[in-house]
Amino acid sequence: MSKVVATGQYLPANRLTNEQLIAKAEIDSSDEWIVQRTGVKARRFAEAESVADLATEAARAILANVSPDVKEDIRLIIVASMSSGNPTPSIANQVQANLGIAEAWGFDISGACSGFTMAVDIAERMSRTYETGYVLVIGADKMSQILDLSDRTSSIIFGDGAGGLLIACDGAGLPGYRSQLVALEDTKDAITLDKTVPDRQYLTMLGRDVFNFVVRAVIPGLAQFIDELNGSYDYVLSHQANDRLLDVMSQKLGIDRQQIPANIAEVANTSSASIPILLDDLVQAGTIELSGRQQIVMIGFGGGLAYGINYFKL
Repeated sequence: MSKVVATGQYLPANRLTNEQLIAKAEIDSSDEWIVQRTGVKARRFAEAESVADLATEAARAILANVSPDVKEDIRLIIVASMSSGNPTPSIANQVQANLGIAEAWGFDISGACSGFTMAVDIAERMSRTYETGYVLVIGADKMSQILDLSDRTSSIIFGDGAGGLLIACDGAGLPGYRSQLVALEDTKDAITLDKTVPDRQYLTMLGRDVFNFVVRAVIPGLAQFIDELNGSYDYVLSHQANDRLLDVMSQKLGIDRQQIPANIAEVANTSSASIPILLDDLVQAGTIELSGRQQIVMIGFGGGLAYGINYFKL
């Protein structure tokens, strides 16, 4: 079977605590208010680095965990992002050029906070067409460049970063792989970019509508998905949208909160980078081993409105 052989991540050096963000954005809020409602204590904001820079550094971190000759056997690069701002060249092409990979081809997908689960699903299916070689999957977002910092409904939640994984292909796909991708009509533009400001697009979000979408559609869909697994999973790696949502998810699913790990306190919501950064945190901590014995469910949800679920053995 194909398998995930490495993970990695990159976070910008610039760390902003809640107090620092409040001072920078001049918003009416407090550390206590932000932590209580979101679980976020700090986030990273990239400065001169582009989304392609973040993705490239995450790729370098991934490749640092495998032998040097692996790089030349990468066949495909898929990057999920909603914040690159440039339709071409793709981030995947820029990562290829930055790393000096000669033969790989690649493309980007824009799936917002579901993007990484979508990219993994495409990568898993594409990996079955290769009997050798590797597929590199990255989620990267620079949310700070599409935030109106004065809008405390969104500015306090998001951060910048990138993460990903590397699949070694053998033509058979990932062990036990299952997935479900769902898109629903967003009649209210609950998550969108406001284009009314010249030369700048700001993310806008209707928090209550998004919360209701997760509770009424995403969690029931996830519940049915994991019910069909008959309890055969170790961790649910959820998009880090809000720590309160993770509590609701745990309660609704009737599973231990420890099975739904979180890192939102330090990195905030990094959109498509959220799940792979969390996965790499767990791999680095030794909680998850890439030994083929552990089973994970990944759940991403957000703009679209959409959600994606992946299950496989690591």
